[in-house]
Amino acid sequence: MTLNTAVVGAGVVSSTHLSALERNPRTNLVAICDIDEGRSNDVATQYGIKPYTDLDEMLETEDLDWVHICTGVQTHVALAKKVIDKGVPVMIEKPITTTLEEYLELEAYAKEAGVQFSEVHQHVFDPAMRTVEKRLKRGDLGKVRSVEVIFTGLTPPDLEQRGRWALELEGGEFEEGLPHPLYIALHVGGYPESEDAVSALTSLTKEYEEGFTYDNASVQYRTDDGCVVSVKMISGAIPQRLVIVHGEEQSVMADLVSQTVMNVTRDPTSTSLSKARYNFERSANLIGGVVGNAGTMLKTKYDDGWENIKQMNPHYYQIDLESKAIDTDGPMPIPIEESKWTMVLLEAVRESARNA
Repeated sequence: MTLNTAVVGAGVVSSTHLSALERNPRTNLVAICDIDEGRSNDVATQYGIKPYTDLDEMLETEDLDWVHICTGVQTHVALAKKVIDKGVPVMIEKPITTTLEEYLELEAYAKEAGVQFSEVHQHVFDPAMRTVEKRLKRGDLGKVRSVEVIFTGLTPPDLEQRGRWALELEGGEFEEGLPHPLYIALHVGGYPESEDAVSALTSLTKEYEEGFTYDNASVQYRTDDGCVVSVKMISGAIPQRLVIVHGEEQSVMADLVSQTVMNVTRDPTSTSLSKARYNFERSANLIGGVVGNAGTMLKTKYDDGWENIKQMNPHYYQIDLESKAIDTDGPMPIPIEESKWTMVLLEAVRESARNA
């Protein structure tokens, strides 16, 4: 089955969705909707699809199997409900809603209608993260004791990138990017044992005209099985994207900038030889990862078919998995529970900033 698809929102984020849906062999991109007629027409011309400025009209006119919402977060619930009312599955860009209360409202609405919805959590499908997940599933690390996620160099609150809507958030553009490290921590480390197990700390390093309440944040929580999870999110520093998983048998570190993974399988501090071996293995992991990524990219140079290009593009990878799920009536690759807990953690950050 080929899924007739449409995208709502013709801004910065939508371009990846549009290109993925155009190339995915399971999807047929048919329409774009944006309240800005010029932008809608431009995208329609580029992709050879039909433009709309009214979602209701598009939903009435087109026979759709899947809709992607790529608008400002403040519009997500209202737009998603319209799609759900038509019985059409919907993929929503992050942040999925502005508040946890809104999320719970949307979840209940979709459940009542019996319609699937999902949130874009593309970075759990980064090549390095897929490697980490394979090792976790195989049990290579043993019992996981701790997960650390470090995202530095995130967008400062007042630097407009996604659109003016992001500047309306309490943390501005900085807050717009926080779901990424939060959902990675949840995906790898598991969910908090309860909302009471979550704590957050924020700081404001400068004053902003827009009145933002924070530009640095950290979140910690424990899971049912005793894993301690921490996330550090810093704006305006040198960019790093690290995911470190400590197991009883091994530790593993994924560098999402280089898309490389390093294993620590023995105590590197016991002797001078073990330290040297550790440095050698770390270098070998880095070189091996870079060579592997280069090989994958070289493949796409000679064969840019869908199966190759999705390997290095996590957005494409998630969209591919989700199209399979819809086609086969299977479960979405990102559980809605992960989206709920992402909002719980984000609300904890906001509450910390308000009380600072």
